[in-house]
Amino acid sequence: MADRHFELPAHPNLEFYRKRAKHLHHAHTSGDPEAAAQVRDVLGGRAAGRFLLSDAQFVLAQEHGFRTWAEFRAHVEGRAGIEDRPVSRLMGVRPGVYDSMAALLLAEVRRDDPGALRRLRAYVPRHAAATSGAAAGLTDTRLIIARELGFPTWRELVAFTEKSQRDLGERRDRQRLLRREAGAVLSGDLDLLTGLTPQQADTLLHMVAGPEAPDGTRFGKHLGAPHPAVAVLVAKATDLDLPLARAACFDRVDLVRLLLGAGADPASRARGVTALENAIYHNHTAVVDLLAERVIAPRALWTYAACGRLDLVRACFGPDGALLPGAAPSRPDLADTGAGFPSRLPPSDDPAETVGEAFVHACQHGRVEVVRWFLDHGVHPDVAPYLGRTGLHWAIQSGRPRVVRLLMERGADPSVRDDLLRLDAAGWLGIAFAGRPDDPVAGRLRDLVRPR
Repeated sequence: MADRHFELPAHPNLEFYRKRAKHLHHAHTSGDPEAAAQVRDVLGGRAAGRFLLSDAQFVLAQEHGFRTWAEFRAHVEGRAGIEDRPVSRLMGVRPGVYDSMAALLLAEVRRDDPGALRRLRAYVPRHAAATSGAAAGLTDTRLIIARELGFPTWRELVAFTEKSQRDLGERRDRQRLLRREAGAVLSGDLDLLTGLTPQQADTLLHMVAGPEAPDGTRFGKHLGAPHPAVAVLVAKATDLDLPLARAACFDRVDLVRLLLGAGADPASRARGVTALENAIYHNHTAVVDLLAERVIAPRALWTYAACGRLDLVRACFGPDGALLPGAAPSRPDLADTGAGFPSRLPPSDDPAETVGEAFVHACQHGRVEVVRWFLDHGVHPDVAPYLGRTGLHWAIQSGRPRVVRLLMERGADPSVRDDLLRLDAAGWLGIAFAGRPDDPVAGRLRDLVRPR
């Protein structure tokens, strides 16, 4: 399974790329400036003279990370029937941000950083056997960033990033134009709301699914507006699945319940992730529980663990304790949240890594019995399957003293630092309770991880 941005079509076949090469050849021959720039990025000045169809095919192969058209063709033909995982991670970010990420990654690749080399081998086929990053260039690290964001090439990432910025601006413009209607929602003015078009209802429901009103009022877990007014939006809106995913992201428990009752599909991948994945990633356990009552989507070891379903977790293992094939068709990746997290290293096929992912999400959501079961079956309490974050880090951030106590009793090391923020247990505690240091839960956590 490969990541693919949710707006892209299903994975194209070889005939699609043949036609694309012919189009590029024709456009370049006709003097199209965009085609000329595309070719120049790969061939430099070599295309100034003769530019053949085989050259156009070579350009496409290089953009996709392959040495030759023949290698690219074999890859495309070999992908027939392989499922793509739709992802969404752009969120209006400027292309220059991704260029900076590629430049920083190139420095890591050139230093032969193990994680950077693993990403190079995974996402750039021409470097699949690389043991050193000395031969890699910016083109390669740009391709890595694009692939991690669900795009086959850097050029497609840039194009969709620009589109994402336009879409974000248009949505904000629509919200500004509907300022009077937004006030009607918050005040419960049904007379005004009954005249909304479906498109206006979509825009306003998107607003209500977020964390705050246009005036800055925080919605919290409750509807934040009179129920009849929100019900009008729900009845008129053309899409309930996207608001459901957004409401799950922002812990809008009452709205999640209302949308589910109105027929929103909790298994839908609105903008690349399901509502349950959003709730798990953002640590909204009440929403997790509400969604899991309907359906656990995706069905995988890590979601079962995060939902506290020990029966389903056990069913993922055979009598010999080995993880069963097919137990993890989905793997977690915090980059799916759109909250600025870098993509994880490419997941490996190591069952221990898959189990570790489930373990830390069980810690995150306070599923004590699931955590205990994993520990009893040999999982190390300091396992850190991605971003270097241990179960202790996740449990502290989420305020789970029972899990923290269990982990400490089983030998968890509070001095371990994560890879992203380089914080130990005390550092994560400081971040999690920065605005409420006197919170009783913070005090209990502080006592549990204090060096003895």
